[in-house]
Amino acid sequence: MNYWLNICCLNVCLLLLLACNEKKETQKGKKLAQVGNQELFFTEVKSAMPDKMPPQDSTEFVERYIDNWIRRQLLYQKAEKEVKINEQELQKRLDEYRFALLTYEFEKQYVAKKFSDTITEQEIKDFYEKNKQEFELRQNIVKAIFIKTTKNEKDNEKIKKLMLSEKNEDRDELVQFCNQKAVSYYLQDTLWVDFDELTKFTPFENIPNKVNFLKNNKISQMQDDEFFYLLAIKDYKISEQISPLEFVRDRIKSMILNQRKTLLIKQLEDELYKEAQKNKSFQIFR
Repeated sequence: MNYWLNICCLNVCLLLLLACNEKKETQKGKKLAQVGNQELFFTEVKSAMPDKMPPQDSTEFVERYIDNWIRRQLLYQKAEKEVKINEQELQKRLDEYRFALLTYEFEKQYVAKKFSDTITEQEIKDFYEKNKQEFELRQNIVKAIFIKTTKNEKDNEKIKKLMLSEKNEDRDELVQFCNQKAVSYYLQDTLWVDFDELTKFTPFENIPNKVNFLKNNKISQMQDDEFFYLLAIKDYKISEQISPLEFVRDRIKSMILNQRKTLLIKQLEDELYKEAQKNKSFQIFR
């Protein structure tokens, strides 16, 4: 009887001890690693873990995180021992980093509140007209149709005519042919595209004088050991000419948005300066 009573008491004590340990553990979370006096807890890893990660991926993520953390700590602790650095210089760098980080975050929040990403077509056109010289082409671009077919294709002459035609029924027939028989194709001839990108890995990329080729060929055919390559040029612009608006539209949008952000930050700085000037919050000593 006393034996079983002692066993029960021992079990109760163990449970109480585990409960106390569990309580201590949940304050910081489960410890996963330690290097010197630096400790890594599961809460830190969990906060870095992407949401809804599968269990297997989660395990791999935790293992990688622990390994990287240990490596960083070992490097840092070694650097602390070996590197001789002026404490004033270190503090200066830390202050500069803190200054840059805080001002960046404040500017980002300010811009997020005031910023509008709506751009009208007229804004795009006006920007293009005022800054045309910035949009000089660095490559040859084309509006074109490109089709790659097998060498035994007997319909190539007919396909060439369809490629040059502007009739809707001919375009439908061309699309049908490409879907059924072409190895690969590009039919978006209303859009500007880089000529070198369009003809990459084809005999056309080996043309010695591409500018002369574009000026003198509306429809062309080349071949290699396996395939025919058909190319119809609807329009072209050569390098060093000014880009068409359509080709640089996305770039212009990005430039306009960047200008807006720059102006907003300048506006913020001016407002803070005028307010501080009014309140006599700063002094200049000459």
